Amino acid sequence: MKQRENDLDIYFAVGNANTSRQETEIGKIIKKRNSMGWKLVSTSTSIVDATNQFSNLYLFWEKRYE
Repeated sequence: MKQRENDLDIYFAVGNANTSRQETEIGKIIKKRNSMGWKLVSTSTSIVDATNQFSNLYLFWEKRYE
C-alpha cells in the first residue's frame, strides 16, 4: 500500500528589489526538495501588506512511499 506525506514551505518576500535573489533562493528550495524525493504539487501566493509590498509564497509538497 502506498503512503503519502504532505508538507508546506512558506517563502516570505518583501518588495521586488531583489527579484533575482528571490528566484535563486526559491530555485534552491525546489532543487533540495526534489533531491529528497518530494514532488511540488501546488503553489499559492498572498499579499500580506500591499503598502510595504510584503507577500508570501506557499509551496505544497507531496512524497509517496511504497
